[in-house]
Amino acid sequence: MSQKQVAGWLKGITLSIAGMGLLFFGLVVPYLAWDMAVTYPDYAALRIPGILYGWGIAVFCYAILYQFWKVCVQIGRDNSFSGENARSFVVISRLAFVLAVVWFAGILFLAAKRALGAAFLIFMILLIFINVVIAVLAAALSHLIYKSYEMKQDAELTI
Repeated sequence: MSQKQVAGWLKGITLSIAGMGLLFFGLVVPYLAWDMAVTYPDYAALRIPGILYGWGIAVFCYAILYQFWKVCVQIGRDNSFSGENARSFVVISRLAFVLAVVWFAGILFLAAKRALGAAFLIFMILLIFINVVIAVLAAALSHLIYKSYEMKQDAELTI
C-alpha cells in the first residue's frame, strides 16, 4: 500500500469514528440521561449535568481525533517522521491523560451524590485505564517519531 492509500484508510476510519461519536454524544447520551431521570426520579437533577459531562468528554475525543487527522495528512504527504507528527502525538498523550482525570472526577462526583453503581464504577475505571494506556502509547510514539525525525534530518545533511 502506498502512503496515500494508508492515509486514505486512516482518514476514513477517523471519519467513521467521528460519525459514531456524533451519534453517541448527540443522541445516545441525551437519551440515556432522560431514561435515567425517568427510571430513577431521585437522580433526575443529574440529567443536565450528565449531558454536559458527556459533551465535555466529546470535546476531548474530537480534539484527539483532530490531532490524529493531522498525523494522517502528514502520512499522506510521505512525511511520517516529522516534527509535526511528534507534536501531535504529544498533544494526543496530554489530552488522553486529562481525559483520564476527567473520568476520575466523574467518579468522585457521582460517589459524592451517592449515584455510583458498581457496574458504572467498573466501566469508568476501565475508561480511565484505556485513556492512560492511550496517553502512554502516544507519548512513546511521539518520542520514537521525534528520534526518527532527527535521524532523517541528520541523513539529509550528510548527503
